Amino acid sequence: MAFVPVPATIRVNFFQTLNGQPTMNRIHVRGAESLPSQGSCAVVAASLAGWWDTNVQALVGTGLSLREVQAVSIAEQNGPQASFTAGFPLVGTLDNPMLPGNCAFCVSWRTGLTGRSARGRWYWQGLVEPQVVDNNVDEGVAAAIVAAMDNLITTITGISAFPVIVSYNSGGGPRVGGPVTFLITDALAVDTVVDSQRGRLH
Repeated sequence: MAFVPVPATIRVNFFQTLNGQPTMNRIHVRGAESLPSQGSCAVVAASLAGWWDTNVQALVGTGLSLREVQAVSIAEQNGPQASFTAGFPLVGTLDNPMLPGNCAFCVSWRTGLTGRSARGRWYWQGLVEPQVVDNNVDEGVAAAIVAAMDNLITTITGISAFPVIVSYNSGGGPRVGGPVTFLITDALAVDTVVDSQRGRLH
């Protein structure tokens, strides 16, 4: 697909290893610069690495580690980027048997607007057996995960930026006028059911 710029926006990739397999989560951040600088990318990468360290590490098993946080400007083709790896890898601290790699807890990003284009997902990885009862994440654990994701929103706004959903398409085709962004206002657990991602079983 041809590159389509998204003004003022940085794509943040969390590169992780789960039970020996590479995995990734992603969020987009919109700032004040129409063309984000390398310095801005570096601030975003470092800040979000700090969020993972403070909010995620204590809630996931030792089989999950964070290898790199990469922040890439998508406002221009071949734009600046920065990676944060100081002190990495960060390894989960729960020393319990891990669930299979396909098991994740889905947190929904909400924007206050209707439509699939105005929603997103974060797949929380690294669940351990004591966190799950039958097919459901323990309610206390689910609440702690949602609170951690709310803290990601707070971390981003704390560096004078905003977490966003980027929508490239509408009605089955590219948006007229280019991509749009929707401001993420809330993290929500629709239910506590463990979600399966079959690709991670390979």
